[in-house]
Amino acid sequence: MHNYHDVFSSFPIAASVAKPIATGTTTVSMEKDHAWPWGMRILPYIDQAPLYNKLGVGQSSLTIPTADLTTPTDFTTAQTAGSVESLLTTTIDIYMCPSANGERINKYCNNLGTLMYSMTSRFAIFPSAGPYERNIGDVLDGTSNTILMGEKALMSAPFVSIGCTWASYRVPGNSRIGIAHDASAMNTPFNGSHDATNLLYIENNAAEATRVVVASAHPGGAHVLMADGAVRFLNENIQDDPTFTLTGNFLYQNLFNLADGNTIGEF
Repeated sequence: MHNYHDVFSSFPIAASVAKPIATGTTTVSMEKDHAWPWGMRILPYIDQAPLYNKLGVGQSSLTIPTADLTTPTDFTTAQTAGSVESLLTTTIDIYMCPSANGERINKYCNNLGTLMYSMTSRFAIFPSAGPYERNIGDVLDGTSNTILMGEKALMSAPFVSIGCTWASYRVPGNSRIGIAHDASAMNTPFNGSHDATNLLYIENNAAEATRVVVASAHPGGAHVLMADGAVRFLNENIQDDPTFTLTGNFLYQNLFNLADGNTIGEF
């Protein structure tokens, strides 16, 4: 993330349909099911430049194709080795938590390649108008006091967590999942079910936020990446907003905010 920042003077946005440039004029589309997500944007900075180049990330505003699939919602049905569709099931080890029990392809995300970490909603944003990139200078509360990314494991025990995918910002028929949000308590079990026909998640409540909850297989909490590059383990009993209106002064929510001005104590 920080190597990307060194090149573009900002962290990647949630997803975009054109090649990002340092002047911050990236074209953004919320409507595209397969806009290029942040998990693809940073591939050259995690030793995955060949995959990045084969996918043609950001080289056009075209959405990720599905023509090579025998079943349009299942990317493991790609017929041609080396096609973009087949590459989207690639396992990227750095995106996998070794403690989680989920598979290397995500059954909740059209059998796309699994990602078990997500940018927070304060960084992976989609405002209606620019500027929409976040950079170090925006983190007024201090980079050591602000969460950049959180765990989002794919697992079935000790509770259900649906993880996400590096290959798409959204999966057809569902809203975004490639973010971590403080609108639900850490390690809240996913409130929904698996649609085995369409390989998607189905929420019990349309407003349910457990699809974007920070979740891990580690007893008692989860790891987060701070904006300064440090990794911290947060206790799942950390002080948070019991109503999740996100308007009060609570430690967990304060750590997500970039510039709320609230004092951060020990955590």
